[in-house]
Amino acid sequence: MKSYRTKESPIGRDHVTDPTEGLTKEEAAQAFKEWWRQLPPEDYTIFSDGSEQTIDRKHCVGYGYAIYRNGTQIASGFKQIRSDSHVFDAEAIGAWRGLEHLITTLKDSTNSRIWMCIDSTSVIWGIRGNAPPTTQWAFHKCHKAMKQLDIRIKWSPGHMEIEGNEEADRLANAGATGPMDQAIDKLPTISGVRTIVRQKRLYAETNWWEEMKTSLSAGYKEWSPKYNTKEPKELTLPRAVLHRLLAMKTGHGDYAAYHQRFDHQNNKLECSCGSAKEPYHFFKCTINNLKRSDWPLAPVEMQSNKQAITYIKKLIHTPSKLTQLITDSEFYTQICPNY
Repeated sequence: MKSYRTKESPIGRDHVTDPTEGLTKEEAAQAFKEWWRQLPPEDYTIFSDGSEQTIDRKHCVGYGYAIYRNGTQIASGFKQIRSDSHVFDAEAIGAWRGLEHLITTLKDSTNSRIWMCIDSTSVIWGIRGNAPPTTQWAFHKCHKAMKQLDIRIKWSPGHMEIEGNEEADRLANAGATGPMDQAIDKLPTISGVRTIVRQKRLYAETNWWEEMKTSLSAGYKEWSPKYNTKEPKELTLPRAVLHRLLAMKTGHGDYAAYHQRFDHQNNKLECSCGSAKEPYHFFKCTINNLKRSDWPLAPVEMQSNKQAITYIKKLIHTPSKLTQLITDSEFYTQICPNY
């Protein structure tokens, strides 16, 4: 993909220079206001912005732009774009529509210097260098114009009381519910398509999981499991500790009910405290609870499975805490051994 360079930098390297120039928004806003006041009266400045809103549960996206010369607004515009687009698309399209308005309706503008004043550094990067995939046509239109005219880019920090930027922001908000930009109404954006794909995938995953989890055991359902393709933190646990956690979740372990169900022989069905072995006995055992004040996060006494599960979930946020609890307690080796 070909890159196009603008002319703002005298050494021609602004396409690789941070648009913010390392300034804070406050510093950049003050510098911008000083710069704007000192511009030659024949220069044009185009402020543009995008807006993404939810109004009455409807997703609305639009752009706005305001054109100035010698500190006076001389033209403006705003339109709505497809609802499956995003604010980045609106900002890019708004930048091009403002430039297009200027060079097609104000004929003398082609002989003057034009400044595109944009508050989105992402859009600036796209205009100054390689166009991103979404709304690429708008960036390419800007690139083509820059090859023919003296067009430069300036970062205009948003919401910093910069007159032109505030006006573009107001117009963009109006554009979100304004007339549709018919020229691009039939053109979905890549960012919008990606969102639709993510939503459909999530919908399919959710429906599938709602159906599948009905077949889970009652014990597993107590954990309110969710379908997630990311690696869970418990997989970082030592194998011996992970074994204990999975046994609690499935009920498949050194538990009285499990041994009786499969008619296992010669297994101890009771803990040394006298209670039957069950998945969450670790947290209810009277002997093990004598050291509860030393447990990570110092939990209160637990009488129910739900309390135990809630506590385990807190520990798993920092897997080493669960490892510490299981190993330091010596519960499975001294208090409630397998045999």
